[in-house]
Amino acid sequence: MQQNKMQQKTIASACLLTMAAFAWTCAADTGAVAFKDVSKLKSWDAWNEHDDPNARGEKPCVTWDRLNRLDPGMKEVGRLAVRDARDIKSSKWSIGCETLDRDYGNWDAYKKFLGPLGAKHGRLFSGWAKTEQVKGTYDFSWFDPHVREMAAMGIKPWICLAYGNPVYGSDFRLGMKVSQVTENAEAFEAWLRYVTACVERYKDVVDEWEIWNEPFHQGKWYAELFYRTAKAIRAVQPEAKCLCTAITYPEDYRCVLEKLKAEDALDLGSYFIYHPYVPNPDDAFKKRAEPLLKLVKSYSGDFAIMQGETGCPSQLEFGHALKRREWSEYSQAKWNLRRTIDDAARSIPSSLFSMIDLQYTFMLQSFGLIRSNTLKEFIYRRPSYFAMQHVYSYIDDDVLPQRIDESIDYELVSRFDPRDTDRHRLKVVRFSKNGQPVRFYWFADRVPTSELGFDHVTIAVPGKLERPRWVEMITGRVYEVPSDRIAYEGGKTVIADLPMWDSPVMVAEDKAVSLRAESAAH
Repeated sequence: MQQNKMQQKTIASACLLTMAAFAWTCAADTGAVAFKDVSKLKSWDAWNEHDDPNARGEKPCVTWDRLNRLDPGMKEVGRLAVRDARDIKSSKWSIGCETLDRDYGNWDAYKKFLGPLGAKHGRLFSGWAKTEQVKGTYDFSWFDPHVREMAAMGIKPWICLAYGNPVYGSDFRLGMKVSQVTENAEAFEAWLRYVTACVERYKDVVDEWEIWNEPFHQGKWYAELFYRTAKAIRAVQPEAKCLCTAITYPEDYRCVLEKLKAEDALDLGSYFIYHPYVPNPDDAFKKRAEPLLKLVKSYSGDFAIMQGETGCPSQLEFGHALKRREWSEYSQAKWNLRRTIDDAARSIPSSLFSMIDLQYTFMLQSFGLIRSNTLKEFIYRRPSYFAMQHVYSYIDDDVLPQRIDESIDYELVSRFDPRDTDRHRLKVVRFSKNGQPVRFYWFADRVPTSELGFDHVTIAVPGKLERPRWVEMITGRVYEVPSDRIAYEGGKTVIADLPMWDSPVMVAEDKAVSLRAESAAH
């Protein structure tokens, strides 16, 4: 009996050893990672979707498909033409390619979508800490592709010089104190040497240099940083534009302006940047831009303002700008359209944050025109990508702003949501394209919603429209306005039963609306 038990134990032990060996072999064959190393894992874990050859490439975007199924009740005649950045002579549009200095994004994951987007400028962060990891030794090899490849796409880079450097006792992340540099003589001199090296390296393709990023409530120290940094830039590149970053209004801006005035150096300034992250994008000019413009113009008529960074999340966020609001990919597209078209109507250079979702240390931020994952991989283009593509392609520097009417009269015909009893404020911004009047309309009184449906209104358009077109700017779909909805009264074209919502739609003559050759937009 005892011998049988010993034999059973021996057999059991042998089986366990065999199973362990088999498991080890399987682990070796499949690349299994020990649990202690799981934090280093850089792969998919969703039913091996990445191994499915049918799932490779751009993933389906449900929100884009749904937007394309919206029926405004008119005949579709095509899609709005789009252009690559190389094919656009000039514009005031910029796209944000920020945070590559801290490895929050992957340049190679999205760079092929930059040119087709159509923005003529691109914002990059220089990354002092990433470039000078050993005192006195610069390694720009990580940054060269971003600057050079962007320029080769027909997109003009502009560079934000930031942040601190641990080898000189300062931090390299957003929110660090400027005083860590300005109050440390060795660090300040090292910073100026780095700035000089950076400008020297890229001066052939870059002439706009933003000095730092968002040092709020640090006016005293930032004024000194701006002054000395701008002098270092101009010593290398006399024609350079030195951009004052977004800071606290009005006290920090006044500190910079007074410093330049005291040093008899107002000529060092050019653009003064603001970052208007406000829930209703139509509030940005009155609340942020207009007061800042008035302030800087009081010091020099040569000063101008620039919207240097803004955008909208595509989901409810718990951190960063516009947090604790129920955003979606629908409301994001509407928000971005309203913000950018309003900037264009005021001839304000405008940069959108950001090209792709960013993997911060504590969150995957959802501001991107492109959806990413925690591996910083490309997933799909959001509706916002196509919305911005339509704006950037259509409104270049040859399209001239004419007039903004914050509220125009209209007759309400029907509601998409009968529970909505408010009378919404209808805004119109007017442009001239090749001598043809072009108008963009939207309901501007509330924060963009995720509602997918149109109210219908009757409006009166000055002048006579022979063959008016209605364009939904997110999808770029172009529609023919039925002739039985058009009447001419008192020098105006009255259009009845026209779809309208809280996102810009274009109304223009057919000759002002170029259609793309193919019918598919995606």
